[in-house]
Amino acid sequence: MPLYNRTQRAFSLFYDALVVTGAKLKLDLQVYKFTSNEYRFFPITVNVNACAEYARNTFGMKDLLSKTSNMNFCNLKKGFNYVKNAIPDFSKYPPHLPRGMYKIACTFKTDSRTSMQLDFYGAIKDKPDYWKRLL
Repeated sequence: MPLYNRTQRAFSLFYDALVVTGAKLKLDLQVYKFTSNEYRFFPITVNVNACAEYARNTFGMKDLLSKTSNMNFCNLKKGFNYVKNAIPDFSKYPPHLPRGMYKIACTFKTDSRTSMQLDFYGAIKDKPDYWKRLL
């Protein structure tokens, strides 16, 4: 993830869609945790309709993508799509996730054919001690 400013990280994504996908786009999400020097299966597996979750604003994705992107999961069109300098609102995520390094494999499918796979890598860490002193 590149730095958006000196302290905040953001993610960007640019791709050309070759097919039109609409409300039938499915998202298969699998989480892996870094243990013993490799990413191993972690018991979080999700299979959802991407349009339904986008419309429901799950984890604030609709708010995030409407500000930083031209993507709408209910109406993905052929051509150039982007997400630029997106900073997720982590207050919309579960509060007690286990600390560690993770890989999230997102597979987008249409009619059981894979359209795209994205792998996200990140870490969940405790806040630095100096942040606690500031509060």
